[in-house]
Amino acid sequence: MKTPGGSCRFLFAAVGCAFVSFAGLTIAAPNQYANEVMADQPIAYWRLGETPGQGVAHDETANHQDGQYSAGGITLGQPGFHGGDTAALFDGVAGRITVPNSAVNNSARITMEAKVRWDGPTDLQQRILEKESFAGTTQYGVSVTPDAHVYVELRMRVSGGPQVVAANSTGFVARGSETHIAATYDGLAIRIYLNGALDSTTTINTTPTDIDTKWPHTPPDDPEIALAIGDRIGIMPPDPQHRTSKGLIDEVALFDTALPGNRIRAHFESQMREFQYATKFVCGASPGSIVAPGSYFTAINVHNPNAGTVTYKKKFAVALPGKPGPIRWQPDQTLRSDEALEIDCPEILRGISATAPPRFAKGFVVLESPSELDVVAVYTAAGSTRRVETMEVERVPTRVVQGGQGKSD
Repeated sequence: MKTPGGSCRFLFAAVGCAFVSFAGLTIAAPNQYANEVMADQPIAYWRLGETPGQGVAHDETANHQDGQYSAGGITLGQPGFHGGDTAALFDGVAGRITVPNSAVNNSARITMEAKVRWDGPTDLQQRILEKESFAGTTQYGVSVTPDAHVYVELRMRVSGGPQVVAANSTGFVARGSETHIAATYDGLAIRIYLNGALDSTTTINTTPTDIDTKWPHTPPDDPEIALAIGDRIGIMPPDPQHRTSKGLIDEVALFDTALPGNRIRAHFESQMREFQYATKFVCGASPGSIVAPGSYFTAINVHNPNAGTVTYKKKFAVALPGKPGPIRWQPDQTLRSDEALEIDCPEILRGISATAPPRFAKGFVVLESPSELDVVAVYTAAGSTRRVETMEVERVPTRVVQGGQGKSD
């Protein structure tokens, strides 16, 4: 890097050197999960991020399988999962989203996927998603049972005639917290995944068999009917056989193929990534024993370019000569859309030790955010004249890391 006095070969070799900020670490942007889902070409993808008062559940794919929110029973705009957009809260009584029948949602192979917060049992299974061909006849569906298992139903022609086959998960859906659920059928077996891991495999056929999209019945001209999210379609409240969900449903996706396990894990793990920034700081008056004599100042500017509010974590990691220094977590910081703030040396030195701030310190400021931020570091230094002799401005880059760092001492 160039400075007013030329180039600098060694960091902090002299006051005239520019300072280098270090690339940091990072949690996934709200769209990272959506990007992974869309990469596998879903036939429908409902993020359920609409605001209260909206009536249409938009399909993110080019198939435009938009659904209609019921007039009651669903509360929109609820906090979603892992920094994503908002989710829909179903009341366990009357809420449902209705998606018209189409050729697109009548597939012979399938993956059904969603994130849910199950809020406890009702009398019957609670539907996450169900497609029926006529009232009361499941074509494909995935639910949570009263005893907290994932339950998958498919209709197909086996053993001489159409029938519904089913599979249960071995593991349980957590009550009151997020569970990522996926169920696949490849023509031979139903596989259920919980939080990205294969939970169970139920073999259905010895030769590939399609999901039956048309089941002959009486009368033969009954029309195929809609797909539903959060309940079944053919039987409505107050009929006790309805299957309304109780809890949050988010990020519902439908594929016309059985996704492999590595792709389902990639979907789940993508939401666990973080945007984390580690920025070098040098603050205070140095007598010359560690860096060149002079006064050093670091200002880290943070801007939220996202449409919504972002709350991020912050810590100061002190670097000592020849050994690691202390790590001090600070209160979480919130920035509304397009807001910016500065983290400067007085704040850093107070954060290192509120009772006796040091005269000089160096180390890293580490930010962890559920959404990508703009982070720009400004470094200045002054010598014996006490006037600024060097200044460097650098945008701090990011890299994606898996899993939140959390707080630890």
